[in-house]
Order: sequence, then C-alpha cells, then structure tokens
Amino acid sequence: MVTDQPDAPPLVGRGAELALALAVLRGGRHLLLEGPAGVGKTRLALAACAALGRGAVRVDGDDRYSEARLVGWFDPPAVLRAGYGPATFTPGPLVEAMRAGSVLLLNELNRMPEAVQNVLLPALDEGRLGVPHVGEVAAAPGFAVVATQNPSEYVAAGHLSEALRDRFEHAALGWQPAAEERAIVAAASGAPPALAAWAVRLARASRSHPAVRRGASVRAASAAAGLALALSPDPGPAERAAAAAAALRTRLDLRDDAGAAFPSVLADLLAAAEELPTRDGPIEIGPHGEGMDGDLASAVESALKGLLPLGPPEVQPPARVDPNEALRSAKLPEDGWRLAASLAAGDLRWMDEDVRRHAEQLAAAAVLQRAHRLVGPLRGPTRLERGPQRSPDDGELDLETTLDNIVGKAIADADDIVVERRVEQRRQVVLMVDTSGSMAGENMALAAVAAAVLALKVHPGDLAIVAFSAEARHIVGIGEQPPVREIVRRLLDRPCAGPTDIAAGLEAGAEQLALGRDPRRSAVLISDGQYTVGHDPRRAAARFPSLHVLHTLAAERNARPGGYWITPVRQAGADVARIGGGRLVPVRSFAELPRRMLDVADMVLR
Repeated sequence: MVTDQPDAPPLVGRGAELALALAVLRGGRHLLLEGPAGVGKTRLALAACAALGRGAVRVDGDDRYSEARLVGWFDPPAVLRAGYGPATFTPGPLVEAMRAGSVLLLNELNRMPEAVQNVLLPALDEGRLGVPHVGEVAAAPGFAVVATQNPSEYVAAGHLSEALRDRFEHAALGWQPAAEERAIVAAASGAPPALAAWAVRLARASRSHPAVRRGASVRAASAAAGLALALSPDPGPAERAAAAAAALRTRLDLRDDAGAAFPSVLADLLAAAEELPTRDGPIEIGPHGEGMDGDLASAVESALKGLLPLGPPEVQPPARVDPNEALRSAKLPEDGWRLAASLAAGDLRWMDEDVRRHAEQLAAAAVLQRAHRLVGPLRGPTRLERGPQRSPDDGELDLETTLDNIVGKAIADADDIVVERRVEQRRQVVLMVDTSGSMAGENMALAAVAAAVLALKVHPGDLAIVAFSAEARHIVGIGEQPPVREIVRRLLDRPCAGPTDIAAGLEAGAEQLALGRDPRRSAVLISDGQYTVGHDPRRAAARFPSLHVLHTLAAERNARPGGYWITPVRQAGADVARIGGGRLVPVRSFAELPRRMLDVADMVLR
C-alpha cells in the first residue's frame, strides 16, 4: 500500500481523458480505466487526484490479495491484551481511504480474487462498510475508487463481475500519438529529440509486427532511449541495438505460431526504427507475415507436389519436399485457421493420413491460440476455504478464528491454528455443439475456439463435450482429461453435415452431466435453436439443473446443389433455455461466439 500525495508529474496529452476523469470524480462516482500496459492509466489517475487536491491510497492487485489486506486486520498481541475492538484494529487501504476522504487507487483490479472485488460493493454503492468488531465505517466526502485494468486477454488478468462493473464509469485508453510519445520519452529519459524519435519508432513498429501479439509501450521506448544514452553520450547503431535488445526482450509477447524468434523480430524493428527499407515493403512490417497464396486447396495440393512452400520465404523447401515437411513449415496463424475451416467443412478428407494429422495439428494450434488470447489466465474462479494449518506455508493465517481458538488456553492445539486458502472452484459442465450442415467451415472453427475457451476455464476432467447433428455422441466424457489441443482436434475431425436433432444432443449431454457429482453442475448449448429432425427438445431440456443456450443466428437451410434433404424447421431455443433454468445468450454473429462463451463460462463457474 502506497499513499500518494497530489503532486504527480504533469500529463503529456490525454486532455479528453483527464476531463472525463475529473467529471466522474467531481460527480461523486467511481472510475475504471482500461487499456494495455504502459498507456499511462496510473499516471492519469494520479493527475486527476492532483487536479482535485485529493490524496490517493494506492493498492497493486494480484491473485493472492486477501479481503483482510484490503479492509484491515487485528493486531494479535493487542487482541490478547484488550480483546477485539477499534483500538486493536489496523485499517487497510479501503478503510483508510474512506475515513480520509481520499481516492482509493486499485491498480489491476481484475487480477484480484472475486471475493476481494466483492468487498468493494457496499463502499461503492453507499459509501459504507461494515467491519466485524469495529462497526460501520462511513466514507468521508471526497472518497472515490479509481481502478485500472489491463484487457482480459493479458496473462493473469480476469473478468470483473457484472455487479462490480455496473458500479464504475468506464474510460478506455489506447496508444497516444507519436508526437506525444516522443515528448514522454524525452522527459522520462533525457534523450535528445532524434534519439527519442528513434525509440518511439522502435516501440510503435512492434505494435504492428505480425509476429508480435502485444507490442511495446512508451515505457519500453523510454527504457531503450535511456539505456542507449547510458551506453554512450552519442549512441550509434551498435549502442542503440544493444539498448533495444535489453529493453524489448522482456516486453514483447511473440505469437506462438508466427515462425519467428526474437532475434529476427528485433532485426525488423531496428530496421524500422532506423528508417531503413526492409525487403518486404513498409518499414513497420517485417518479413514474417506472408500467408499462403491462392485458394487453400490448390495451395495444399501444390505443396504436396513440392511446388509451393507454405511457410515464410526464408523457409524454402527443396523442389521435391516431403508433404509432411511442407505442412510443418506452415507456421502462420492464418494458415492454420484456414485449415481449421476446411477441416470442419470436410474439404481435406482426401489427404493421406500422415498429412492430415499434420494439418489437424496446425489447425488445432491456430484455434487454441485464439482461445488463449481471449481467456488470459489459465485458471478458473476460486473460493476461500478455511481449515487447520497443514504445513508452514499452507495458506494465509485466519487471525480472528485462530485467536478465538487459543484465547484462554495455556497450550494451543494443532488444530487451533486456522488458515485461509484459495482453492479452485470446480463445476462439472457439459457443452453440446451443433455440428449440422449449417455449421460447416469457419462457423465450426469459431465454435471450436469457443469450446477451447470453456476447456481452458474448466478443471480437467470436469468437462464433457457432445457433438450432434442427426445423431449425437460425446467426443469428451466427464472424467476424461485430454489436452485442450486434442479436444479441438476431435471437434474439427467431425465434418459438419446433415440435419439437426437438438433433442438427441440434449439427451446425450444429460447422460454425461449425470456422471458429475457437483449438484451445481451446468450445461451449455451452442445452437441456433432450430431443429429439423427428432423429438421436441423441450422435454429433454427439463433434465438439466442449469442449461444456458448460446443462441446463434439461424443459418440458411437450403438444399445443397442436387439436394439430399429438405425438411421443415422448428424453433425451440428460447424455450430450451427457460425450461432448462438457464439463460438465452444471443450471438449476433459467429465471430462473437468465443467472447460470449467466455461470458457464459465466467457465469457458470462463479
């Protein structure tokens, strides 16, 4: 916890954002600042406090932050002498800010556990907080909460609950214009204009490089300029390259399947920063972004004949390559994504077994990459569990319960020492995915991303997945623990075709869910709610304790050329969710299906 006085350094730019922040705080409301790391969220918050003449009590969040650290705690020796009460209570940052009428600045709020976030609700709503053994704490005039968070796709970042987000006004911060970034770098590093401009070009080039998932911030540019100056008062190319390598190594997040290592990416960025033309055109784009040319099927066919490489130009296979090696060289995400769509459409079944296996691996990797980018932390929600301490590093001491246990005893028992530990909150979930003809191609690839999102959030062994069209079968059963990539591969291995029997999918899903032992188990259905064969699914929906429907827009169900089925379409999506005791979540386009799945996963697992 750090208490900042209202003397933060002046902002460069951000006039509109500062005006919004001041309006929110003057109106007695709370502010959530969201944007990538390094865009100045904390500095903006401190500048707003300085403009209003308010102090700021700063807290840096992480997933081990506890409710007691935020609210306050009791001093054990004092409690043993005088008992519980205000005199033995040490206020935490929330109580301190409320009593002083200060701003509570919560850095990276979405990294804190959900239970800690929920402690804020009464303070945000009513300016009041009940503290056991102390009484009610009322906020003094001027109290407000300013929270910052990185986008949820960042590692270790989670999602705020709907209830908590509803208490904040929102301001999004993006990258500032180049001129403002040059001024920031010059002020932070003391670099002359030319060097500051070089450092800003370096950072900005990283944000558009195709091999980089998340580029460098102005903080990285300041570091590069400062390091170059430290190496030489007049840094040349060698000093600038060394400074760039040191500043960017820890700040660039490279794409897993981009086919480029840090040294080659650094070379591209240095060429851009020095304003040298690269061999592939625009200075901000390196040589690693080329995709396959032409139609996918013809590209794959040519590759099998050894005529066309699938990878970046520096990976040039010989004239007669092994088809497996040709597919292995297809590292770019767009190649794998196009393969995923083609696999789901059944267009690549003509491949021989070995080549198809490599195509499936590339496709699964591309799908999983999209899911990882969306999910962020590879952990589900947690719950607080209290119990006797089992080892010296077992959880965080539950001081109040431990004191209650040992007061009046000459010798404490082993079970008197009670700790709080966070354990993963487990839920059994079954996902039922429509794999009928309307899902063929990219629709199914996006459904596979959605399935991967859920698989990354659910504890291994707690997820079952059922694929259904005219018939249904599970591709992952409750208790199985295949890697997420294998789950994706199995989904893509089932080409989408035929009519839709939602009832069959629900029946198969209910059978799997019955194997779970958690009474709060849930089900998720991906479907447009229209069925063309089978029984009415409403009766099957009643078998679920909680059934949520990701309701995709209805697809055209015309007969294919030379058609082989034309059947009446019946709608049941809304009724299935209502009868199943869940929610109907509209999905306006398949592109937003993975994001809506993330929302449903957080709701189901909470």
